[in-house]
Amino acid sequence: MKALFSIIITLALASLILVGSSGTFVSFEASREVKVQVVPHENEYLGFDCEDGYAAVVEVGPHSETDFDALTVRNYLNEMKNVWIRLDPDYSGLPGNVDMFIETEDGTERMIASEDEYTFAGHVSVSDVVPGEYVIPVTMYARWNGGDAVIETCSIKLIVRGGPTIEKILLHGNTSDIPLKTYQEWVFQILVTNPTGEDLTLTITDTIPAEFNVSLGRTSASAGTYRFWAANEGHQCGGHCGGGHAQPATKMEWNVTIPAGGSAHINVTIFTRINNGGQQEFTSCGEYPLNEGAEIKGYDIRSNGINVTVKCDGGNDCKLRVANRWISGPGCLKVNKPADYHTRIFVKNTGNEKDVTIVQYVGKYFTLENYVPSKGTVSTTNMPDGRTLVTWTLHLTPRETAKLNLYEHTDGISIHCNRKKVMLVSRPCVVGCGCKSCPKYVYVYKCGCHGTGENIVGVNEVNDIDGPGLESDTGMEACEG
Repeated sequence: MKALFSIIITLALASLILVGSSGTFVSFEASREVKVQVVPHENEYLGFDCEDGYAAVVEVGPHSETDFDALTVRNYLNEMKNVWIRLDPDYSGLPGNVDMFIETEDGTERMIASEDEYTFAGHVSVSDVVPGEYVIPVTMYARWNGGDAVIETCSIKLIVRGGPTIEKILLHGNTSDIPLKTYQEWVFQILVTNPTGEDLTLTITDTIPAEFNVSLGRTSASAGTYRFWAANEGHQCGGHCGGGHAQPATKMEWNVTIPAGGSAHINVTIFTRINNGGQQEFTSCGEYPLNEGAEIKGYDIRSNGINVTVKCDGGNDCKLRVANRWISGPGCLKVNKPADYHTRIFVKNTGNEKDVTIVQYVGKYFTLENYVPSKGTVSTTNMPDGRTLVTWTLHLTPRETAKLNLYEHTDGISIHCNRKKVMLVSRPCVVGCGCKSCPKYVYVYKCGCHGTGENIVGVNEVNDIDGPGLESDTGMEACEG
């Protein structure tokens, strides 16, 4: 029930206090501080509206924003006194991805004439926030000719509704001990639910790595429209994506409207490709992602991924974690401008004791100035196409880690177009176990870099090899096309 909580404020003499309204008068500052209980009073007070104990109840969904009325204040001081009000909200209970502003929190006061009222405005924007209820206490500072007061008003309640969810489910196919060079197929489902009270029109994207084709004839959705295309092309695939030719990863886009409280799904069938050399994938043992996590565009929500393990001939141990790190050097470079770079390969042995050989290419536009391994030996070979082959051989005991630092240089890169992407270093590949992590690229611009500028900060060295930096870079992602 809506009630008017009235706070009695000082009269001309600080020793005289009139009582009215229900609520707690916190303090006033004239010549002394006083705290009293007050009851409803119709003659002289500052009033503010509360409903069910809150000045305002604001409801938003994730990744949205709204304006709201934060607090209405009435001036019923006698002698036609004007009052100046400012509000001081306490945002300490809000999560980091909530941004709220209430009028006058910056210290600017609002004047309210005698027997007049004013409604203070608010604005809130929410990104990726855990659904729930959050309370914002609000303190009101009032002053007038002859006195002032500090009043604890009713709080503001913020309700963040739950947003859509996405999950990836494997319906068919083997995920472990997959033999080399044998045909395999899988069916996975992307399930999206809408727990909100309104229909949601969503775009879901996904990437299937280059080792697989998509069978469109055996792919279907419960609602909406979808398309697949090769990552280096802009048109839709027909029949299936990939054929018998080597291609990059396959992109997916699914546009669907999901009713309030409902769900929708798409079932996707994929199978191993015949590579450009005429061999059936997989040609190397190790771990492979069937796809990266599907994403709901505009919500920063990503599903789980699905990974499979290919066993090695003769039971060889390919249990390794490998990461390709960019340590320093500009990611955006003006044409013909010299630059120095520093990249690093991390490796961790998660299996039995073993000898390991890791190979990586330095791009043809760069020279390898130096290399520093933490252990093992390194050799380099200049390739006919201008690249440099780096071969790192080492012995690892169980749980042992190692790193190889590479120092690259370019005297400048000449291009004939406005923008070109050139490879700095390739994916590191473990001989007999496949390639992991992603290559690193430099963008060269004819007229200089745009937006972020030329100096992109590199990734600092990860001291803890078990930390999240390495865990997220173990070859399980689909790399840039």
